[in-house]
Amino acid sequence: MKNLFLIFTLFLSTSLIIADDHATEQTFPGLVSSEVFNLGNGMVMHVERRNSCNQDGTPKHFHPAAGTLVYVLDGTSQSKSSGDWKNYSKNDYWFERSDWIHGGEVDTPSLPEGTCQQLLVVRVAEEGKDHTVFID
Repeated sequence: MKNLFLIFTLFLSTSLIIADDHATEQTFPGLVSSEVFNLGNGMVMHVERRNSCNQDGTPKHFHPAAGTLVYVLDGTSQSKSSGDWKNYSKNDYWFERSDWIHGGEVDTPSLPEGTCQQLLVVRVAEEGKDHTVFID
């Protein structure tokens, strides 16, 4: 019985290591915290806080959420949500419409070296559905 337990433990440990080795869940750079609040009626609100420096862009993705509000707590960030690239500074914000594919653009302008940003990101989505989908 003791040997059977040891073999099972070894198998389980190896499986977890292999599974973890192959898990490459994409996320946004500088993700500090992420919380989900139940709004009722099958809707949830995702609130993320991000801090990063020298971040000129994000991986290509879209949000099947009802929309995304990005608020700059400090520093400088940029978005093309208005159709043209625009810099946003402390206390500025922008809105990203639902299903807008963005990130990974070849025309993303470089921010000056040492540029940092602290962002608060708020999304409302259907409960149980992805609020962000990364595109390879």
